[in-house]
Amino acid sequence: MFVYTVPDVPILLTTFSLLYLLNVAEAIFNYFLKAGLLGSLALGILYGPEVSSIVPENVLQTLLILGYIGLILLVFEAGLSTNIALLYDNSASSILVGGSGIVLPIALSILVVHSGFGYDILPSFVAGASLSSTSLGTTLSLLKPELRQTRPGIVLLSAALFDDVVGLIIAAIMQTLSSNALGSVSWQDIVRPLLVSVAFAGSTCLLVWALQLLMKRMPDHWKRDIYRAETQLFLQAVFLASFVAGAKYAGTSELFGAYLSGVLVGHIFHSPPETVQPSARSASIESVAPSAGIYTPHLTFDIFVQPILRYVLSPMFFASIGSALPIRTLGSVDGSSRVVWRGFVYALSMAGAKALTGFWLLIPPTFLTFQTICPPWRIRNRPMQSVPDPLEELLMSPMRSAIFVGLAMIARGEIALIISEIARPILTQVSQELYAIVIWAILLDTVIGAVGVGIVLRQNPKASG
Repeated sequence: MFVYTVPDVPILLTTFSLLYLLNVAEAIFNYFLKAGLLGSLALGILYGPEVSSIVPENVLQTLLILGYIGLILLVFEAGLSTNIALLYDNSASSILVGGSGIVLPIALSILVVHSGFGYDILPSFVAGASLSSTSLGTTLSLLKPELRQTRPGIVLLSAALFDDVVGLIIAAIMQTLSSNALGSVSWQDIVRPLLVSVAFAGSTCLLVWALQLLMKRMPDHWKRDIYRAETQLFLQAVFLASFVAGAKYAGTSELFGAYLSGVLVGHIFHSPPETVQPSARSASIESVAPSAGIYTPHLTFDIFVQPILRYVLSPMFFASIGSALPIRTLGSVDGSSRVVWRGFVYALSMAGAKALTGFWLLIPPTFLTFQTICPPWRIRNRPMQSVPDPLEELLMSPMRSAIFVGLAMIARGEIALIISEIARPILTQVSQELYAIVIWAILLDTVIGAVGVGIVLRQNPKASG
């Protein structure tokens, strides 16, 4: 039975300092590196059980829950701002970037860990599989809304989502291997998450079509009620909760469900019945909603959700990742410090493997579209928003776009931690060293990716905002 008691003053002050310093740390790292998330990550490490251990476990658990809600909202916002036509045009590039982002780390991991460090093939494969994911949270925190409307932004986002779905399959395989004493893996463990993801996406398309027909037949006065702030907020909450729960219990990623719910809401309700049309996200919110009484999904999210997401939930997410990193095991394993240089070598090799995925952005988009492959099969979609030309105003050139995507794909983060923890029995068969090496790579690659993207954005003021 839960009993209400007044928290101790030390716990109150510690939690208060953590919440306040999260924004201070993000502001400092954002000013110098354009990667504010590293501030929250570092603060989570300092406050976590591996360094100071001044935050109680129940507070850390609350931090983890609220932080993951922040991640779900980040993914939902990404779906909300997705341009469907642009996503379709670059779907082939996204699959190539995401696919090579999985294959290259695994192949290079087998080369480095098996041939270089002397581990067996299976632990080498498992280590590479842990590093084949891309941190969706890091990706979204680095992508301002305007960048998500560009070719590099949409390719990066969809490739990271692709890696997340495949990461779910890899996690299921790792869990089966760990629980069955390295036994065989059934084809259902591999195929089911993939088929469920495809079916979930297809069902979302059918739901969009049905809701569009319903909206067309709806009286104008009902439509005006739908575009009220409280109605929009309610619809977003209902669709988000439904899709997250449905995706998780169906067997695919809850983050994939959050993204699809954002796409659905942003696509269905982006055209109000009034003369006021949805403005670009760069436009002033105050100049649209209060004067017309109309709240599009973007405006509703920006006004009611974005402030708490930006200043509370998102920093909590990265702090929870930092608090979960086993820092103490990274300096020495079994009395040997070679784990440090091996961790650096492995991290650099895994960073290089992911950075190579940016190569596909050097290929002109006209050669990597389904319109080129199948001209009759074209998407009919109205442009969601009017945005500046991406390559001219944001990333300047295909080469810079390739560098941007390659660097952003390096960050691992939450999915890599989940897979490595599930696969820990396999990684620690011989000793704790390989597990520590994998953690080194996750930590360093997340830092390398965030700092690298920050440097690229600092060189382009229009891209960094």
